[in-house]
Amino acid sequence: HRHSITNPLAVLYEFTSQSIKPFDRHFEKNRNNALDFVTKSYNETKIKFDKYKAEKSHDELPRTFQIPGYTVPVVNVEVSPFTIEMSAFGYVFPKAVSMPSFTILGSDIRVPSYTLILPSLELPVLHVPRNLKLSLPDFKELYTISHIFIPAMGNITYDFSFKSSVITLNTNAELFNQSDIVAHLLSSSSSVIDAL
Repeated sequence: HRHSITNPLAVLYEFTSQSIKPFDRHFEKNRNNALDFVTKSYNETKIKFDKYKAEKSHDELPRTFQIPGYTVPVVNVEVSPFTIEMSAFGYVFPKAVSMPSFTILGSDIRVPSYTLILPSLELPVLHVPRNLKLSLPDFKELYTISHIFIPAMGNITYDFSFKSSVITLNTNAELFNQSDIVAHLLSSSSSVIDAL
C-alpha cells in the first residue's frame, strides 16, 4: 500500500513560463537598440581619436626628454643620464625609453643599456556582424511528476524521558503509516519548583 502527496511543480513551471515571456519580448526589442548604440558610439569615438591623433602628429614633432644621471642613496646605485621619447599627439604614454648601462657601486653587478619601444595607442576597428542575435534561452517545462508516492511501511514510535531531582520531562511521538498517515506527539513535564 502507498500514500499519494500532490506535487505543485506544474503550477510553478506555468507561472515561471508566463513571467518569462514578457521579459523575453522586452529583451529582444532592446538588444538591437543597445548593440547599435554601443557600435555607433565606439565608431564615433574612434573617428574623433584618429582625427585628433593625425592633426597632432602633423602639427607637432616628437619630443625627447633628457633625464640627468643620479645616484640612489643607501643602495649605492648610480644611474647614467637617459632619454624618453614622447609621441607627437600626446604626452601621457612614452613612445620609447632608452636606458644606459649602470653599475651598482661597490659590486661587480653591471646592467647593460637597452631601449624599450612601447606600442602606440590605437583603437581597433570594431566589427559587429549584422546577423548577430543575442537571445535568452528557451524555458521549457520538464516532465513533472504530479504526485509523490510514499510506501506504507508500518509504525514508528519514539519515547524520550529525562528525570532529575528538580524536573521530569516525558515525550512520546508516534507515526502510523498504514492506510492513512497519522502522527501523535505527547509531551509532559513536572517539577518540584512551581515556576518550571
